[in-house]
Amino acid sequence: MSMIKFIILNAMLCSIMAAQTTIKIYNQGRALVQEERQKKFSQEGKQKLIISKIPHAAESSSINISSDDMKVISKEYLYLPISDEYMLNANIGNEIELVKYGENGSITFSTKGKLISNVTAPVFEIDGKIVINPPYNYRFSDIPNGITDYPYLNCVINNSTKQANYNLTYITRGIDWSAEYNFYLTSDKIGEIEGWYSIRNDNKITYKYANVSLVSGSVNFGAQAGNPNITKRMAHTMSKSSDSYSVQPEVNKSEEHVIFTIPEKISLVKNSQIRHKFLTENKLPYSTTYHISHSLNRYRRNTPAQSTDIPVFVRYEIVAKNIGDFQIPGGNFNVYERENGILTYIGVGSSGIVENNDKVKLETGKTHEILCTFIIQGYKINKDRGKAELNAIFENRKDKSVSISWTEQFSDGRWDITNSNLKFERLDAYRALFTVDVSANSKKEIHFTAQIDKE
Repeated sequence: MSMIKFIILNAMLCSIMAAQTTIKIYNQGRALVQEERQKKFSQEGKQKLIISKIPHAAESSSINISSDDMKVISKEYLYLPISDEYMLNANIGNEIELVKYGENGSITFSTKGKLISNVTAPVFEIDGKIVINPPYNYRFSDIPNGITDYPYLNCVINNSTKQANYNLTYITRGIDWSAEYNFYLTSDKIGEIEGWYSIRNDNKITYKYANVSLVSGSVNFGAQAGNPNITKRMAHTMSKSSDSYSVQPEVNKSEEHVIFTIPEKISLVKNSQIRHKFLTENKLPYSTTYHISHSLNRYRRNTPAQSTDIPVFVRYEIVAKNIGDFQIPGGNFNVYERENGILTYIGVGSSGIVENNDKVKLETGKTHEILCTFIIQGYKINKDRGKAELNAIFENRKDKSVSISWTEQFSDGRWDITNSNLKFERLDAYRALFTVDVSANSKKEIHFTAQIDKE
């Protein structure tokens, strides 16, 4: 390979994109990339222009070029990676060195053959004979023009100036963002929260000092077919940047989406992940909800007395406006208890997009300090009517009182609770809500009777 071609190839593979770049990242695994590029021509008029440094994951139908300095007449998307197939195709009609290697990697045999065809298998003329798919390796003197590990555009343009500026725009997969939160419970009602934007670039191209904004909301990208050989997600090989910023992003709203603009330029290094801190709140009020759901649907028509233990679940709730006066992106919340500087991991909950008086509701799992047993005293039902008697025993092993939301579900909207030792709220025809307050280290028993008349 000549030194000039090696330098060009190395630049195409490893160079950092230095042009002015704007990237809008969608939390759907895609990004809209807009680059300002320049090209110096030796002449004006109709000629070819090769546009390189396009990621593998770029959707070819989305690649567009705009310029006041030149008119694009045609553009051809090409991806000819360095491989046996493309190297052979580029050398049809030429002589190629055919070699065999020994166990130590040295050449033990060498000959030359003229490549005649490479449709289903390589066909050579060797010493006047036709040989199909000979058992050799190939050695090439150089890499032909147009063969590179990255896609490129082969354009025909008509430029009006030798120094032309143009904008390259494309949608690419492999760039994604998500919100991550750490929520620390420092007391029964007050916590602390950190919010981070996690930005991933799984592509093999680095975007240097780019203007980056993050789009929150669902966008219909259509059923676009992917380009071949798309870079897969590579979490196991990705480096993680420890750089962090604490400047709150600028927030703008479009018709259906919210756009968070990172105030300073950042670099998205190839195959990397960077976390960008966007909020910190040290005195964040929250509430804890213990809840349980039970359904009479699970029993047969005539069920004798039986008891069932059902877990009580924990939900932490935060009002969105207490986190920040902007739309809070959806994401995962890692929840910890913090006492005297010691952390205990409670679990992870998730939330969608919230703002203003919306609530972040974090379901972190079961509690082991509140137990509940449901006892069916009787459950009888026939084609005309039915009756059910139920006892629920709640045991609170905590050193503080708790309030438990219990939702009872019915299979038919004609069920009616006729007798209960605790007031309840009828949510709809199929559900009733009980709020059960249990003192510290105590038990509480709830009893109700329900009837259904099908006539």
